[in-house]
Amino acid sequence: MTIRAGDFSESVSLGTFRVVAVPFALDSTTERDGRTLVVGSRVGLKFESLESSIARWGFRFPEQSEAGASAFGEIRRFTSMPVEVDVDDVALPAVKPWEAKQGGRLDAVLELGRTLGGSAVVNSRGAWHIIPDAIGEPVATLTLGEMGTVLDVADEIDTDTVYNEVVGIFEDAAGKPLYAVESVTAGPLSVDGAYEVNTRYYSSDLVKTQAQANSAVKAVLDQSIGSQKYDVQIQCHMNPLLEIGDVAALEGWRRPIVGQVRQISLSDSPLMNVTLRVERELT
Repeated sequence: MTIRAGDFSESVSLGTFRVVAVPFALDSTTERDGRTLVVGSRVGLKFESLESSIARWGFRFPEQSEAGASAFGEIRRFTSMPVEVDVDDVALPAVKPWEAKQGGRLDAVLELGRTLGGSAVVNSRGAWHIIPDAIGEPVATLTLGEMGTVLDVADEIDTDTVYNEVVGIFEDAAGKPLYAVESVTAGPLSVDGAYEVNTRYYSSDLVKTQAQANSAVKAVLDQSIGSQKYDVQIQCHMNPLLEIGDVAALEGWRRPIVGQVRQISLSDSPLMNVTLRVERELT
């Protein structure tokens, strides 16, 4: 993308993509000395993120990650792509089989990302990295107002994603079922209170003991009742430096907020739409 302001002009990379289609191609022509000359061409491109290459590349046979294997190492092995280690690595606690199915390689990488505490995505440099579930300190500021770049802000809150009971269903190393249940029993989110029961089911192939099962459901419940994430939709002037996964602060709105960029929509206009995932503490 080329950014222009007066006499200033600079090209900025938006990332590395896979071209999947050419929906149209147009030539501009002119007549000269009885001949038709092509003076310019315009070609439309449809492209996808490099995750699509991993979705297309399936496992030929069932795969397996050994107990103790590095989660980042397995992402590197399954993708044959650069990997940026931007969160703490995790050693897989148990053998993890991977199914040979359509999209199975990408499913494996995404699950390894969840094991690392976030979402595995390809960044603008063409490398896999982890967007943490936890929202950190802001690295960018979006400002609403006469001197800002933000034109419009709208938010929505969905309390249906706040669970007050988690039921874990697992299997031990011998294939026998393991169950664990954790509930809120006091306060405004109590299962016996006006909020009523909102159950989430959770499973993981990495849980193999009752102690691990109890710990897993407690962690999932703590994450649910400790905070609520909601989306803030922002329309602003184009900023190619803002990437998915960046933490941005919004200033000049009715309250200051900090959120993680989860989606960016671009078009041929000078504006872009940004979705910020914001975490609100519940008290």
